[in-house]
Amino acid sequence: MARQWRYCAPRKPLSKLLAILAAAMATWSAAASAAGSHSIGVTAVVLSASRCRFGGGRSRINLVIDPSSSAPVVGTRSITFRCRGNAPVASYAISADNGLYGASPSTMRMRHATSPGNFLHYTLAYPTSGITPRNRRTTINVTATVMPADFQNALMGSYSDTVTLTIVP
Repeated sequence: MARQWRYCAPRKPLSKLLAILAAAMATWSAAASAAGSHSIGVTAVVLSASRCRFGGGRSRINLVIDPSSSAPVVGTRSITFRCRGNAPVASYAISADNGLYGASPSTMRMRHATSPGNFLHYTLAYPTSGITPRNRRTTINVTATVMPADFQNALMGSYSDTVTLTIVP
């Protein structure tokens, strides 16, 4: 059996390939450094390793609105919670969802009971964070406000919404 010979072209030395790669990286790096830059600060709050829970079930803020009034209608409800755990002082954060009919916590609205296409805008205010001694019952106030511009032309009747407050840790 005769042996067959094949011609193989010589390979480029590895050093040449590395030089080409280094030149490409330098070009890309120079182009990237010519672009604009932006700095962003990052902050964090580490909450205590406690377990905070609201007391009771549901609360309600009842508002009675006179459409001829020129003053905001405000209602407040006190809500209690307690934080347990190892830390002598618990740090907590409170947040609210959008309610049933709001697009965001800043655009809350109640829906009319019998005319579901009618809404009444309101705001909800509460402390978003704080500290409290461990195992102490802590009370916060939650305030609902309806501005005159939102109720003066509103359809007469009952309006309601349900918002869920969450406390962590």
